[in-house]
Amino acid sequence: MDKISFVINTAVNELEYVKLLLNSLQKNLDHDHHEIIVFVDSDNQGTYEYLKSIKNSFEDLKIVTHKLPPCIGYSRNNNLLVEIAKHDIVSYLQSDMVISPGYDTDVLKLVQPNRILCATRVEPPLHGPSNMVITENFGLKPSEFNLDKWNEYSVNIKRDSQLNYFFAPITFYKQTWLDLGGYDTLFRRSREDTDFVQKCFHNDIELLQTFSAVVYHFTCTSSRGSDWFNQNNAEAQSRVQLQQQADRIELNRFIRKWGNFSHDVKLTKFDIDLIITNSTKMPADIISTIEPFVSRVYLDNHKLIEYLIDAHSSDHIPANQLLKFTDEQWEMSKQFYNQVDFSKIYLYYDQHPINSSITIRIDGTTLTNEDINLFQHLHLVIEENETGEYKFYNMDISILSKNECVERKTQNPKFNMDLLNIE
Repeated sequence: MDKISFVINTAVNELEYVKLLLNSLQKNLDHDHHEIIVFVDSDNQGTYEYLKSIKNSFEDLKIVTHKLPPCIGYSRNNNLLVEIAKHDIVSYLQSDMVISPGYDTDVLKLVQPNRILCATRVEPPLHGPSNMVITENFGLKPSEFNLDKWNEYSVNIKRDSQLNYFFAPITFYKQTWLDLGGYDTLFRRSREDTDFVQKCFHNDIELLQTFSAVVYHFTCTSSRGSDWFNQNNAEAQSRVQLQQQADRIELNRFIRKWGNFSHDVKLTKFDIDLIITNSTKMPADIISTIEPFVSRVYLDNHKLIEYLIDAHSSDHIPANQLLKFTDEQWEMSKQFYNQVDFSKIYLYYDQHPINSSITIRIDGTTLTNEDINLFQHLHLVIEENETGEYKFYNMDISILSKNECVERKTQNPKFNMDLLNIE
C-alpha cells in the first residue's frame, strides 16, 4: 500500500475533537505506516502537551507549532502542512472529523495525479438537505459520539457512487497541490476552498467526490465555534455574526478575482475599466458594491478616491478579531499574506488609458437599480457580445478586445520556515 501523509490543523477549543480524530485514525486505518502531521496553530487546552503524550503510540506522528503570535491561519497552515508532508500522497482532514474503517484503502483506490479526491461527509441535521452530504446524527460534540456505532454504520453506507464536487476532506498528490500554489492566503476566514476550485477548473484538475470513503463531520467548529448552532449562547452568536462580516469581505475578494461567485461552475473574469462621472452623486457604498466586478474604477473626485481606499483599510478587522490578532501582531504578520492594493483599483479618471480593452462609462446622477443588478452578470454580458459599442440601461460599454484575468497558480508571499517547530 502507498504511504499517505495525513495532515490536520487545529486551533483553540478543539482538543476533544482532535482526540477523537486521532483515535479513529489509530483504530480505523488499515495500515499504521502512514505519516500523521498535526499543526497546532493556536492552543488554549493543552493540545500540544496531549500530542506529546501520545506521540509514541503512532509510528509516525509529527507535531508542528510556530513562533508567530497568535496564529498563522487556515489557508497558510494548510499550505505549510502540504509542504512539510514527506509522502507523494497527502490527505487533509479537518480537526472535527472522524474517519471510517479502511479510510486509507478507500482513498488510495481513487486518488491519482491531477485529481482532487473528496470523501463524503456524514453530518448531524444542522444544515439543509444536500445530495453531497449524508445526514445522520452521531452527536453535536465529541462527548456524544460513539465510535463503535459509527464504525458499524459507516461501513454499511459506503457505496460505489461519485459526484464531481469539492469539499474537505480531500486526498491528492502533493505535486498537484503545489502546481496550483495551494490556498490563496488572501482568504483568511472563508472562500479559500472555492477559489481553489476555480483554479482546478482553469487547470483541468478533476474534482471527484466518492461515497466509498466517508467521515463524520461535526461541522463549522473551527470557523464558527463549537456551539455555533446554539441560539441561546450569546457569545457563540456574537462570533457567528462576526464571521458573517468576515464572509462578506471574503466574498468581495473572491468576486474581485473571478468576476462572480460559483463553487461548481467555471468562471472567467475579463479585464474591465469602470469610469464614473459625477461620482460624488453616487453613494460611496454603491461604488464599493460594484467595484469587485471590475478591475479598476476611475472617479472624478480625489477626496472620494481617498475615502474609498481608506474605508478598505479596515477589511482585516473582522478576521483579526476572530483570530485574536492585536493591531501590533497584524502589522508584524501581514507580510505573510496576500492583500489587495486598493490604490491600484480606485484611480483618478484622467489616468484611464484610451486603449483599454473594455470600458464601462456611467453617470453617477443616472445610475439605477437595474444598472447595479447588471454588474452581477457583467462578465456573462461581455462573454456573449462581440467587440463593439453597446448601451445597457444607463451604461455605455466599449469592447475593443477581451482580455481574461485568470489566476491559474497562486503566488503567496514566502513564509519564514524558521518560525516553525517540527517534532
